[in-house]
Amino acid sequence: MIVITNTIRVKEGFGKEMSERFGQGKAKEMPGFVRMEVWLGKSKESEGEELKVSTVWQDEASFRNWTSSESFHESHRGQGGNDVILGSSLNQYELVVSPLNEAE
Repeated sequence: MIVITNTIRVKEGFGKEMSERFGQGKAKEMPGFVRMEVWLGKSKESEGEELKVSTVWQDEASFRNWTSSESFHESHRGQGGNDVILGSSLNQYELVVSPLNEAE
C-alpha cells in the first residue's frame, strides 16, 4: 500500500474553499483507491494556509492509472492560472507499519 501526499500552500482564507474541491473528485471511483484525507493548517513556509491531501492506494500502479486517466486530467484543468495557490509538493510513501487502536 502507498500514500501520496500533496502539500498545497494557498493564500490565507482560501483553504476551506480549496478543500471542498477534493470531496468532489473522481479518484474514489478508480480501481485500487483506498481512501483520501484532506487536512488544513497554517503554512510553516510562508504566510497563508496549507492543505495536506493524502490519498492511499493499493499499489503504485493504481496511482499511476489515476494520474493517466481522463478523470484526473479533467479535475486538474485550469489549475495553472489559479492565483490562490502559492506552491505545492508531491511525495510518495510506502506503508510499513500500521498499528490499530484496539479500544475502537
